[in-house]
Amino acid sequence: MMTGRLYIDGKDAYKQWGVFVVSGGWNELLAYPALKTVDSNDWQEEDGIEADLDNPRLNTKEASLKIAYSGLFSRFIEFVTLLADRGYHDFNCASIGRRFTLRLTQMPNLDAYKSLGFITLKLANDFPLRDYTYQAPESSIFSSDDYLIDGKAFTDYGCRILQGSLSEIMKTANVKTSLIRNINVLPGAEYDDDAKITFKSKDVKLKCLMRAATLAELWRNYDALLYDLIRPEERMLEVSELEQTFPCYYKSASVSQFFPDDKIWLEFTLTLTFTHSFRLQDDDFVLASEDGIIIFTEDGENAIEMLPNRFFYPSLRFINDTTALRLTGSGALRFNN
Repeated sequence: MMTGRLYIDGKDAYKQWGVFVVSGGWNELLAYPALKTVDSNDWQEEDGIEADLDNPRLNTKEASLKIAYSGLFSRFIEFVTLLADRGYHDFNCASIGRRFTLRLTQMPNLDAYKSLGFITLKLANDFPLRDYTYQAPESSIFSSDDYLIDGKAFTDYGCRILQGSLSEIMKTANVKTSLIRNINVLPGAEYDDDAKITFKSKDVKLKCLMRAATLAELWRNYDALLYDLIRPEERMLEVSELEQTFPCYYKSASVSQFFPDDKIWLEFTLTLTFTHSFRLQDDDFVLASEDGIIIFTEDGENAIEMLPNRFFYPSLRFINDTTALRLTGSGALRFNN
């Protein structure tokens, strides 16, 4: 049944013009808008940037809406004429429980046949989070503290961080270029070998899957996540696997899959900019007695470094030899050699 799924300016789009949104056609429209460009200081001698996040603001967003038409071709012409008659139009997406005020910018693709065709419309959303009143997220999925944002688990928003995200976080940022001389009449180049190595800020893509029992729950959590991401000042992303917290800010997002029926499923990617303090840290283990006194070698200066053999579980990190038990800073239990 195609009727009752999309209303434009109060009119049923299928009944009036024979148009309907195809599978996957909502994805770009549902993606979060990007943040407006953030001013920053970039000091050569320091990692990352010093970002001005006193008043972050979302940008306007242009998105593709993929639709199809059936019936007489003249009804499609009437539909396009409607969209071009003024700037903004009300899109009540009843089948997915969302509403937008959009304006037409272009029609980049059209495959036309006698009574069937496919169209891509470019529509601009100039009013991100318009008239939005914050509601704290309420999730029905199993809780996990593997990833937290400002101390709140992503599962509180009904969101799980997917495979591949940890690799993104662990990748080294690009090195800031120090003084380099490249003279045309000489081969190669001469680089300042004594310069301190520092890294640029880096963009990290978190692959997310949001689940919910109802569409109302999904949009409540989806909007709350965006609102919390763009609060003033930096966000703090805590990764339990690395036992480390990274200062960052929200940059942009994209939606790859959306299934609004039955088992509600929204798969999207968040791009976060890591501003500074993103070098990975590692624990050093040294041999100690049962009462915690470090054991030194005969010279009295050097301790004995231990290289634990680790394997991981979601909440506990185990090491093969269980002669000593430690509680880590993230609350996990660690058995030391």
